[in-house]
Amino acid sequence: MTKIPAKFVPGKFSIASWPAWIQMIVACFAGSLFGGYAASTTAISKQEEMLNRQMLVDSMDHFIQLGGEIIRQPGVVTEDGVPAVRRLGFYAIDDREDLQKAIFCGGTLPGVKEIDFAPIGINSVGRGLMDGTVLRVVARNFPELEYLDVSHCRVQDLAAIQNMTKLRTLKIANNPLEYAELQSFRRLKNVSELWLGWPDERLDKDSLYRNPEVTKGMLKALSEMPNLKKLHLYSVRVRESERKMLEGVEIVNVRMK
Repeated sequence: MTKIPAKFVPGKFSIASWPAWIQMIVACFAGSLFGGYAASTTAISKQEEMLNRQMLVDSMDHFIQLGGEIIRQPGVVTEDGVPAVRRLGFYAIDDREDLQKAIFCGGTLPGVKEIDFAPIGINSVGRGLMDGTVLRVVARNFPELEYLDVSHCRVQDLAAIQNMTKLRTLKIANNPLEYAELQSFRRLKNVSELWLGWPDERLDKDSLYRNPEVTKGMLKALSEMPNLKKLHLYSVRVRESERKMLEGVEIVNVRMK
């Protein structure tokens, strides 16, 4: 025989046993508590958003005060309500300490993928402030970097650039790269577009960067870059045999304006 469950009888101290009017008061009180909590949480969230937005605006203002330039993405706004940054320009900063401050400041801005350090109007080796040491700081502060211009700077090695795993476009013309580093381009696994050469007219004709054998070794290293698709060369003479090594790579001979 199926046993019929006993009828539920509320306990002496259960809410169900209280008078309806008391239950209503308790329900209203609980609702007001929940509503107050939700409202306070929303207020705190909005306050945090305003604080984050103000911090980003302050970082942008400070970056500009240091001599930097911010190029924005037209019509694009971040989640914090701040215009999205497309590129940061460091080319007008002429003090090394200010440059490092600007790098730290720019690194706080979200989504920066393009930065430019090439000094304006300069066409000579080593005139910019950027060198390998500062470039290591850049690699740590801009992990999403896809475009880097260090033309006419003081970069001697590619160690920091090798750590920029998302880098696609590299402009590194007119830098005093050491001989061994010319072979290190093969380690730039993700770079697809490279700007390289030494158009500085003050360089001796028999300098390291004008030596045909050195050029041949460098071009061989470039041919081993797995994703290189386009190569812009300044004042680098490419023989027909060397061009065959770079089959599949578009080579553009560039002249400085």
